[in-house]
Amino acid sequence: MTGRVPALTERVLLVGIDDAPPVPLQQGSPAAGDFRGYEVDLLEALALRLCVTLEYRRAYWSVIVGDLAAGRVDAVCSAATVTAERARTVDFCAPHLNITLAVVTRAGDRAGTRLEGRRVGVRRGTTAEEYVRNHVVVEPAALTEFNDELYAALAAGSLDAIVDDAPIAAHFARVVRGLQLGGILPETDAAYAIMVRKGNDVLRGAIDSALAALEADGVLGALRTRWGHVVMHA
Repeated sequence: MTGRVPALTERVLLVGIDDAPPVPLQQGSPAAGDFRGYEVDLLEALALRLCVTLEYRRAYWSVIVGDLAAGRVDAVCSAATVTAERARTVDFCAPHLNITLAVVTRAGDRAGTRLEGRRVGVRRGTTAEEYVRNHVVVEPAALTEFNDELYAALAAGSLDAIVDDAPIAAHFARVVRGLQLGGILPETDAAYAIMVRKGNDVLRGAIDSALAALEADGVLGALRTRWGHVVMHA
């Protein structure tokens, strides 16, 4: 192993995760014993490096971020995109995966990534919602906490398009019958990172050191290769 990771006084790391799992980065449930995905493997590798035990708290995205700010969880790792607005209330660790935004439409739709004049669905409180509000004349036609509901509405014809993180968009475009990936939205390069409470420099430093060591040892590269067919750019 490469590098030295700062010691943590707490032996349990309580991680907040979204009650609407960001498939395919996280699938299943810790309680059911079928929790899996790129971020799950990432967290387990970090736990080994930090010598901590993982415990999970699952709640809606807005709730879990509030729990982090209040100190009820130690970290949030659930397809959390780094943004300047979020950085005002939480601290981000080093990014662990580069992403973009993408558009999903029904099969045969030739509009590509055009959104103007279309019924667009997004998940509430996401960078996709922010993008639609800032770049499209109309308000989002659907706002929901759950991806399953959103993509079912698109397949049923209630929506014309969905804007989502590319890894999630590509997954649903593959698994939901009658959908297709419309394309990647330009100039939406971003990254996922673990969030910690504002000012928790000890934990952030420990995670950043562990991430650097895992990168140097090739562990993160191996995880990206293992899950690359589902989490890399569509």
